[in-house]
Amino acid sequence: MTSREVLEKRLQQITDTMDSVEELINGLDFVIPKKAKDLVINALKSDEITSIMEGIKERRPPRLVIMGRTGVGKSSLINAIFGTYLAETSAIEVGTKDSQVFQYKKNDEVIFEIIDTRGIKENLNALSSTAEEDLKNVIEDFEPDAFLLLTNGADRSTLREDAVYLKEVYSSLDITVPLVTVITRIDDIEPARIKEPTRYTQKKKDNITIKEQQVSQVLEEVGLSDTFIVPVSSYIEWNHEDPESLSLEERAELVIEFDGRYNIDKLVNFLEENIDFRAAVYLMLNNKLDIAIEKIANKFVKVFSTASAGVAITPIPASDIVVLIPIQIVEVTLIAYLSGQKIDSKMAREFILSLGGVAMFGLGLRFVAQQGAKFLNVLIPGSGSAISSTIAYSGTYAIGKAAIAYYIEGKTKEQVKKEMEEAKKEEQLQ
Repeated sequence: MTSREVLEKRLQQITDTMDSVEELINGLDFVIPKKAKDLVINALKSDEITSIMEGIKERRPPRLVIMGRTGVGKSSLINAIFGTYLAETSAIEVGTKDSQVFQYKKNDEVIFEIIDTRGIKENLNALSSTAEEDLKNVIEDFEPDAFLLLTNGADRSTLREDAVYLKEVYSSLDITVPLVTVITRIDDIEPARIKEPTRYTQKKKDNITIKEQQVSQVLEEVGLSDTFIVPVSSYIEWNHEDPESLSLEERAELVIEFDGRYNIDKLVNFLEENIDFRAAVYLMLNNKLDIAIEKIANKFVKVFSTASAGVAITPIPASDIVVLIPIQIVEVTLIAYLSGQKIDSKMAREFILSLGGVAMFGLGLRFVAQQGAKFLNVLIPGSGSAISSTIAYSGTYAIGKAAIAYYIEGKTKEQVKKEMEEAKKEEQLQ
């Protein structure tokens, strides 16, 4: 079983667990009053958590609209994103000759889909009003996750014209997706002989910064100030002089002999954080799996912390620590599953309580660790909303981060406690 298959199996275990979360809560080995239990279950079925789980189940290849001059480096960029020489299928016309769908595949699996509008210059010179309407309809039907403008870092002469065209197309759409401007071929910026990013001179770095500033100014002038700008190099030398002459299977086995990629991780991070989560998960799974595990775990931490904050503001007695503990138990359980460790609810609870007052810093709840499981059998009458939403969020966030450090990063509980104690001191200084 490959690393990806292992991770997919863990994700399946996580979604199965959340599908039967009521059974998990009902099976906890301590008493939860009905009102508290209802709050917990509702919180664990919040829109945010449901969206995350649906994204994991329904993951799909990312879909992008790419605009740029012919030869700007579309395929090189996509290969650089995945670190693999992907096979580009034959172009498929989708309603208009001015736009085509391309699929990038590895071992017959679709990894990426794009609409590649015909070279911008050709579009500017030849697009009729009918063709423009066709292009708009095709893009909307495609339901892209992001819109990318590729501009050559070594050539600034066409940028304004390209940006104006992008603005006209993007503004006419009935969709709202992230806009990204990718400055390609920055390895060709002077001194162009230097291709290895770790050896970029200060002069080269300064020239890259100047190019980025120039692009930013032009985009702002044409009304595209909200676009994310990233200068990249997709330069890779493979262990074969002519990859296009190889079969699809042989291309999939190509190895990188020289890696001149620059800022590709920055671009990927932006996409993973801003595109549809279904596509983001798929992108993660086809990239660095160890990073994917940590990123998904951090998503869990955020949505479970938000869920805790929501129940904390409910003005009924059940809105107390007795509500937060079950939410945190599920949070810790899923993070452990993601790391490949299967724990039960009792083990998750013991992990939380073993962190003691350190894990509860800022919560005023040190007595939870002192009382242990006994506290969980009692709901303090009339306690009301004893915990603010901010405190509930920070407590669940801290416990989630501790679970990542322990289960995923492999740190000891002593190390985790020390880190959290340091975080507590930093918070007190603020």
